[in-house]
Order: sequence, then C-alpha cells, then structure tokens
Amino acid sequence: MGRKSASAGYRELGAEMRRLRVAAGFTGRQVASRTGWDPTKVSRVETGQIHIDISDVTWYLGVLRVPYEQAVPLITLCRQAKGNSGFWLSDHGAQLPDALSSLIYHESTSTLSSCYESQLVPGLLQIDRYAHKLISSEATRTKADIEAGVQIRLERQEVLGRQGGHFVFYIHENALRAMVGGPDIMHEQMLALAFHSSTPNVEIRVVPASVGADPALCGAFKLFEFEEHEPLVYLNNFIATSFWLEESDYVAPYRDLVAHLAKIAKSVEESRSFVAALADEYDRGSTHALHRMEEE
Repeated sequence: MGRKSASAGYRELGAEMRRLRVAAGFTGRQVASRTGWDPTKVSRVETGQIHIDISDVTWYLGVLRVPYEQAVPLITLCRQAKGNSGFWLSDHGAQLPDALSSLIYHESTSTLSSCYESQLVPGLLQIDRYAHKLISSEATRTKADIEAGVQIRLERQEVLGRQGGHFVFYIHENALRAMVGGPDIMHEQMLALAFHSSTPNVEIRVVPASVGADPALCGAFKLFEFEEHEPLVYLNNFIATSFWLEESDYVAPYRDLVAHLAKIAKSVEESRSFVAALADEYDRGSTHALHRMEEE
C-alpha cells in the first residue's frame, strides 16, 4: 500500500507536469539533469508526493519550454494546492473550466466514485441531445462553446469503461422526471440509463420521490475514493465555482450520506425496471405529441 499523504491538488499538478514532459519528449532523467534535481525528486513531484513551490514549478516548466499560456494554469494550480486547508474553490473558465479539468482527472484515477444528483441526469450518463439542450440553455454560450462543451461531456464518458474504476449513481426520481428538451429526448435518455445500468462497473440507483423532503438530499455531490489516497468530495456550483473537500472532517458527512442513500434508494434491478418504465412513458408522450402535430 502506498502513502496516503499525497494531496489531491498536488497529484493533479504532478500528473499534468508529467503529461507535459512526455509531450515534450523528455525522460524523467533528462529533466532531472537539466533542473539539477535528483531523479527521485522528479518522480515524486510527478506523483504529488512532494509539495513543491511555485518557483519549482516555474523552473520545471521552463526547462520543458512550456508556452506561457500553458504554464499559467499550472502555476495557479500550484498556488491552490499549496494554500488549501482541506478545501478549495475552482473558478469556472470559458471552454474547459479548471474545475472540470480537475473533475476529469479525479474521475479517471478513483477506484470508487459515488454520485448523487437531485435535479438532472449526471453528466457521465447524459446522451448528446440531452447535454446539448442543457448547455445551450446558458445564454452566454456561443455555438462553438456549446459544441465544445457537448464533446467534452461525451469524451468524459469513456472513463466508465476504465478498468479498476467503479461508479455508483444515486439519482433522485425528480431528476428523471424533469423534462429536458421533449419526450423524445427523455425517452432516448432513459434507454441510455437502462443500458448503462447493465454494465459491470456501473450501478444506477433511483432515489424514489416517496422518501419525502429529506433535508440531506438537497444538493448534488460526488465522492471519490482511492486505493492509495484519502477520499475527496466535489460540489458543483453552476454559476461560478466548484468546491473541493479533502479534510477528513469535511468528507465524513458525505460518506455517511452515501450510506444513507444506499439504504433508501431502489436496488439496481428495481431501478433498471423503473427507468425502463419511464422510457415507455416518455415514448408514449412523444407519440402523442407527434399525433397532435399531424392533426394541426
């Protein structure tokens, strides 16, 4: 078992530094020679085991001749990693938000991801038409932004087939009944959920509306668990920022909440049947809408 002291921020920073090194065609030993670091330091930096300073990041990126526009986000990430006290904020960017970039990284490295959504189908399970409708509803988005956002969301879904990762989605019934687009889109979306629920490393469990007004189930969240690191919680604020929690005292309530969800949610089999029935409902709604259009 490896160390558990590598914080999420430094793991993400190190992984991005390694990606840039490989893209530049350097080996770890070559970078060590040019920076004057021991080769083991390069390795530990790239795995997040060393909490380095901004000056070290700048020196490393300079050796690789990383362009300014690529270097600035990493320097910002280093500043966030160094300054966090068990939690931190990530501002949303324009095309690929920093928060989303972080989300992609932790989704791809966790061994268990538990997600709860109360209002929408989780992004990792959205079909392209559903995602397009959601993203295009943001008034400030250009056509290029919308297409890029949809593409990023669909590419993220490749992580569901990753070996060594398991994903559990708790979705409130209200999220499945919230109309996004029309009945035809919702019909296709429900079929996609039924398909995903049959894959071995994905569990979809519906939280029935009959549980009532449970105060614990108001906000969406993601809990990431790792084999060699401490768990991490992701809270998304649609308007401006995303909130990350790593300190155990902050994470513990969400682990308890996942246990609560496991007790009140429908089983995987019951959820699959529920989603299939909803698909039929939406299909009938789509057919009725088509008949009305033909009559008019």
